[in-house]
Amino acid sequence: MKTLYVLTEALFHTGYLVEKMHDNNSFDNFIFVVRDRNSLSRLNLDKLHTTYAGRTSLDESELQKFHQAYGGLSSAELSMISQFGIPEKHCLSATNTVVVEGFNCNKLQERVQVDSSFKCAAIFLDCILSDWWIDVFDGRIINAHSAVLPYARGMYAIEQFLLCATSEQVEQAAGATIHYVNSGIDKGNIIDTTQLQDLWSMGSIWAVKAASYMAAFSLLANYCNKNDCFSLLDAQVQNKYGPLFLAKNFTEQKRLLAEHAFLTIKNIEGIHYGAA
Repeated sequence: MKTLYVLTEALFHTGYLVEKMHDNNSFDNFIFVVRDRNSLSRLNLDKLHTTYAGRTSLDESELQKFHQAYGGLSSAELSMISQFGIPEKHCLSATNTVVVEGFNCNKLQERVQVDSSFKCAAIFLDCILSDWWIDVFDGRIINAHSAVLPYARGMYAIEQFLLCATSEQVEQAAGATIHYVNSGIDKGNIIDTTQLQDLWSMGSIWAVKAASYMAAFSLLANYCNKNDCFSLLDAQVQNKYGPLFLAKNFTEQKRLLAEHAFLTIKNIEGIHYGAA
């Protein structure tokens, strides 16, 4: 018996991850563990996502329904709607979903430890897991990161990297990575990466982030569909580490600077390539 645990957050954009992971055929058992910090209503989300599935444009009153349901949507999430449409599924859609307040509590640890199946975990989180997760899963835990490693690590990585890197370096770092989890932050062995193409043709840094999220979800879903996934032998050691970015440092001022910096570089690159 093979069991895949998918650990993620109760947010709008993780609905795309749930949707992509739904068609997995490589595991006998599937368990979604979702941290819900906003007490979301599954019934309300069912109704919203069924009603608006596939829509790439919403009027203000329709958008407000999603803002209220999720406790607000980020700029990247709004861009995901316009790029990819409202997902039919949401973060709590799966029938085998376990909703938790935190991932490192004793109750969850006990539940996972008594599972005697061949356990693997795929994660997309806004927090760091305790080391007991690595021990219980014998290292079979992979993380999806919304930037290309080793260039930019941590939270809001591509947005913050943009403020301290050249345009060429940003092009290297924009995309996604899946890697094994160790005790460091985004330091585990790299399984696969994908770089975004035509970066400066995108409308904003939030369009970049939206595409990076989706690239990360695709990498994770495609990998977990492989028969030989989680072999621990299918990854490359990181020989160097890029800068580590923290969520607490991504202030509103830096958010605005990132927006402006992207548009400035976009304009310069557009002129350089004859597109402006």
